[in-house]
Formats: sequence, structure tokens, C-alpha cells
Amino acid sequence: MRVILSGGGTGGHIMPALAIAEELLKTEGMEIYYVGKEGSLEEELVQREGIKFYPIPVEGLPRKKVSAQTIHTMYSLFRGMRACGKILKELKPDVVIGTGGYVCAPVVLKAQQLGIPTVLQEQNAFPGKANRFLAKKANFVALNFKEAKVYFNRKDNLVYTGNPIRKQFLENIEKTEKKDRLTLLSFGGSGGQESTNNAIREILDREEKLPFDLIHITGRDYYDDFMRDLKDREEATIYPFSMEIPRLMNQADIVIASSSAMTLAEISALAKPSILIPKAYTAGNHQVFNGKSYESQGASILIYEEDLTGELLYDTILRLIENENLREDMGQAAHRLANKDAVKNIAERVLDLIHEKEKKTHS
Repeated sequence: MRVILSGGGTGGHIMPALAIAEELLKTEGMEIYYVGKEGSLEEELVQREGIKFYPIPVEGLPRKKVSAQTIHTMYSLFRGMRACGKILKELKPDVVIGTGGYVCAPVVLKAQQLGIPTVLQEQNAFPGKANRFLAKKANFVALNFKEAKVYFNRKDNLVYTGNPIRKQFLENIEKTEKKDRLTLLSFGGSGGQESTNNAIREILDREEKLPFDLIHITGRDYYDDFMRDLKDREEATIYPFSMEIPRLMNQADIVIASSSAMTLAEISALAKPSILIPKAYTAGNHQVFNGKSYESQGASILIYEEDLTGELLYDTILRLIENENLREDMGQAAHRLANKDAVKNIAERVLDLIHEKEKKTHS
């Protein structure tokens, strides 16, 4: 049994793919391969997991009007399609799974052209254009948000599963000793978030002493600027990047994050109250849709990037710190949105596709 996974650009596309791989590898005889962009975050994370990685040349389409860059990107797409064709013919996978990001589009599209069963995993409440297009010929599309259903023309292959998350968020993590001060974890996804960095830095510059312990992850590209002229703060720990999000989130009493779908699934799994700051520049503004869904359920407080200041963020933090009942209610509301069987459900459906293919081959 062979499965190709593809998804990239951000941790929000890569982590669900790795969660699915982790679950599928529990099946005897399963072989997993990953197709992604060379020199990318997915290459780094996938190889760290010991999964064979196949790089392809591909770039995302510019979101502005047609330009020379658009032509270059389309040429890259055709090159990526050719590379995918060679990989698919070499590996002969039983199923190809796409978890989002522009890198998975040529992989899934080429698989569909070759008659290979395909699966899409859509994390967001507002699906991207590529997934809406590819869903027409996909064997099934695993949805995280029920709200996403209305954006797909074809409905009979849509399945609500929830987001597949890594086992670290599902297993019992050793609890840290209860402290007198609350701990906040703040981060803006795998690449960081400039607006959140600016607000956190404003708080640190303005407040001589914080009434909580802060763990803030800037993103690698923002770290040096964030740390410039920052005074040492005993109550603040700053990282450029971390592979320890399960442990750090478990340690936190409140999470401040962008509203990427994977982060929301992880927040839900650990029943954490959160302050969400949706990234305004995401495709289709999908993070705003995600955040609104959680806010409407009483699981999060939403702050839009255009409204974000250090003062507003700090006041919101204090509101949560001073109201234990509110934190508890928000955490429980988030937990009700969790689906711990998501990755198992997706893996079972993938295995069903493989078994159906084997029956047709032998009949």
C-alpha cells in the first residue's frame, strides 16, 4: 500500500498531513511519500519525521493582476505537473492526499488525470480556490468546518471529520506544577505574525512588570527585529521558532494566536481559552471566517489586525486573567469543537479507497 501526501507553505497545511501519515503508518505494509517544494518548511519537517520527500518546482499564483510574475508562475506550474507525472508513474500510489497550499495542486491534479484516487483535507471555513476546483473529481473531501460545505459545487463527496492533529495533542502531556501566576503563549503560526509581534513588543516596552508569564514566538524572519533593544525580562521568554507547541500550549493558561485552522484544532484539543488575531492577508480571508466561527461559539475573543494595538491586547489579556469563570467557559466551549477521532476517520476512509481499488484490480 502506497500513499502520497502533499501540502505546504505553512505548518497549517503540513501538520495535518503529518498527522494523517502518522495514523496511516499504523497499518502494516503502508508506505508513505511526501511531495513538496524544494528548500521549504515542508521539506524540513517531513524529513525530520523520516518520511521520503520528493521536491518539485512550483510557486504560488500572485494575488494581484496578471504580470510577468504570473507568467513565470504558470511556467513553474507546468514544470511541477511534469515532475509530478514522473513521481506518480515511479511510485504508483494507491491514493494521493492533498492538505492544501499551492504545492499540492499539481500533485492532486496530475493524479486525477492519471485516474489515481484522490483525497482533499480542507482545514478552513472558507476553502481556497484550488481545493474548490480539485474537489470536483476528488473521491472525498474531509472538512474541518461545516460552514465550508456551501462553497463546494459538488456535495456528495464532502465528509465532516474535523481537523487531523498530531498525537502529542491527544495524549496526556505531563502537567506542570500549578503556579501563582498565569502563563500566556503567543504566536502567529509557523512563519510568525508581524502585527502580533508589534503589539507584544508594545506591551513589553510599556509595562515594567507583567502580571503573568509570557512565552512569545516571533517567527524566524521577525526575531532579530523583535529582540533589538529589548530589555531582559524575567517573566518573558522569546523564541524565534519552536517544535514544542504541544508542550508549550499545554503549559499555557491562555493562548494568543492567529486563527489558522490547525491552531484552532489544537486549542480545542487542549481546551484552552484564546485571543485570536486573524491574519488579514490570507487567501479568501479564511482566517477571519475561522475566527468568527470560534467567537460565535464562545470559545475565543476575536481582535482584527486593523484594530490591534498593544493597549487593546493588554486590556483583553487582563480581562481574561481577572475572570477565571470566563476562561473556564471559553476553554470548555473550545473543547466542544474538538474532534479527536478526525485523523482516525480520515485514515479509515483512505484505507477503504485502497481496498476498493484492490478489489477492482483483482476482479
